Amino acid sequence: MAQKFLKERIVPVDVENAKSLSDILIAFENTSFQSRNLARCVEIYLRMLRDPDDPTIFLGLAGAMVPAGMGGVVVTMVKRRMVDVVVSTGANMYHDLVEALGESHYIGSPDVDDRLLYRMGIDRIYDTFADEQKFREIDKRIEKFADKLALEESENISSKYFLYRLGEFIEYNGPKEKKKNSIIWNCWKEHVPIFVPALNDSSLGLALTQHYVKAAGNGSKTIVIDGIKDNYEIFKIKKTSKKTGVIYVGGGVPKNYIQQTAYLQDIFGEPDSGHYYGIQITTDRPEWGGLSGCTFKEGVSWGKVKDEQNFATCYCDATIALPLIVRAVLERLETP
Repeated sequence: MAQKFLKERIVPVDVENAKSLSDILIAFENTSFQSRNLARCVEIYLRMLRDPDDPTIFLGLAGAMVPAGMGGVVVTMVKRRMVDVVVSTGANMYHDLVEALGESHYIGSPDVDDRLLYRMGIDRIYDTFADEQKFREIDKRIEKFADKLALEESENISSKYFLYRLGEFIEYNGPKEKKKNSIIWNCWKEHVPIFVPALNDSSLGLALTQHYVKAAGNGSKTIVIDGIKDNYEIFKIKKTSKKTGVIYVGGGVPKNYIQQTAYLQDIFGEPDSGHYYGIQITTDRPEWGGLSGCTFKEGVSWGKVKDEQNFATCYCDATIALPLIVRAVLERLETP
């Protein structure tokens, strides 16, 4: 009976003879803990990309990934057709717009006097600094963009359409060297839709509030972003896909928004429409009942994911795991 469990040996990682990052990740398949989970994420991502049914891949992007320097990784995923739909927090898209229009985030430290930073107009995101005055200037540009957009649109718009138009705005207003690293601009260019279901919970939403207050005050037309229209538009994408896969960077609203597309199909009479593949990078735990830590296994009970062995979770800082996964997948795809 014991031999049933004692079949596969743990193999020490040989870093001296590894010729690539992919070699290291392949070696991780025979290790333990999060290194093996990281390797499994690579393997499942490859299954998604190599599946002849061409699954639609949804990326859920939470956390301060753009200020942390991870925007370029997402841009690569978009340009290399490694993802088909992006669902993000408003904050990530705001920070992406800030950089696309020529501004920057800066290396900082958590060990500073935050009262001093406040007096100097410097915002802190853990160990990243940003210029509050530059943010205010970007807010004004968003406000003017919204004023113009309101006059052009005759009906409510989705966040998907709003982000598409922002991509167009970057095309004409973003410095060339900056916009090429923009998620919003590359998604616009590659026709990859971006959904921001909690748009109001971000500086994008605050800038739009400034537009709304001033326009309403002087009797001008305002734009209205319709979250239910977003539901309908992402539901159409899910419904017309033969298979779907998911990549969750963190949790929160982006994760649940993608998960519920399968639940919507069930409501509308299409049972067993759970996502077929999934990888998740998180540092949260499931025991506390929070969405960011909930497991794929839990999603099976809702019909949000298939009851199959095509899911993996790596408990790791996403700024470490995501670049490693994407690079290893690219190397494997380029290997005959």
